[in-house]
Amino acid sequence: MKWSISASNIFFQCPKKWYYETVFASSRAINPQRKEAYLLKHLQSVYAWRGKLVDQVISRFMVPRLNRHEKVGLDDLLNYANISLEEQLSFAKAQLYKSNGVKTNAHNYCALFELEYDGSLNEECIQQAKEEVGSSLTNLMNSHIINEIAEESSHLVAQRTLQFQFAKVTVKCTPDLIAFFNDRPPKIFDWKVETPKHKEHWLQLGIYGVALSRVNPHKDFPAEQHKNLTDPTKIGLVEFQLLRNQELKYSLTDDDVTDIENYIFMSSTRMQQMTNGGALPELLINILPTARFPETCTRCKFRKICWKENYHDATERIHH
Repeated sequence: MKWSISASNIFFQCPKKWYYETVFASSRAINPQRKEAYLLKHLQSVYAWRGKLVDQVISRFMVPRLNRHEKVGLDDLLNYANISLEEQLSFAKAQLYKSNGVKTNAHNYCALFELEYDGSLNEECIQQAKEEVGSSLTNLMNSHIINEIAEESSHLVAQRTLQFQFAKVTVKCTPDLIAFFNDRPPKIFDWKVETPKHKEHWLQLGIYGVALSRVNPHKDFPAEQHKNLTDPTKIGLVEFQLLRNQELKYSLTDDDVTDIENYIFMSSTRMQQMTNGGALPELLINILPTARFPETCTRCKFRKICWKENYHDATERIHH
């Protein structure tokens, strides 16, 4: 079984949603409901899309240029962001994610929850999202962090999935940025475009640090830095709240590492028990517990298939 902090958060929010997301959804399944779940899996709110777009601009535009030792100007960064935003918005409005053969990792891919369930977008929310994307990137470019990673790092790795084996599960995570340095251990940076919840973000950053210390070094990890990857307590962990222009630094102790391992073990064990040894997705889905709080369902991207039989009645209840 594959485990991640995001899957764990979904699981404790609603086991049924977790199962739709991580097990049931499939683009290759014969069952049409499983294919539909795969499409719905990629829906995101305008709020979430705004943050993901910032991540993409940093990883796709800024980081490759910094690795080539090119100067990145704010105007160029914002121009790339605006072009990407408009392309993705057009893609979402046309609901092209429902087309056959569309790749979810395409640069213009975007599937918005509001269009799928409400049929329209709030233009004020879209305008606010555009402004917050610009503010986030401006704050980053004016921060000392950009100088650190541009001037002091030897190599940057963005949006790289790390995985290792623990407690009979495969732990997976994808840090926003790993910065390697010639004279000190690496740092992991996590960009946030939201109101912070420090405990959750500490755990997320902590898992990134543990993962980097246990993964087999990737080919583009500087060879001279391999020796600095084995001790998670020496890896720098930085959460940057882009809208708040606030930097939060974390570090791990040996006790923290033990706490993280205990959390992964507890969470993954609960998941494995819930699936009862891997029952067939079509048979298991109807007996899984659902969210304890009704409001959770109003924001769930899977409610269309979760409430299939009474979908129209359920939607009516939500809007009233």
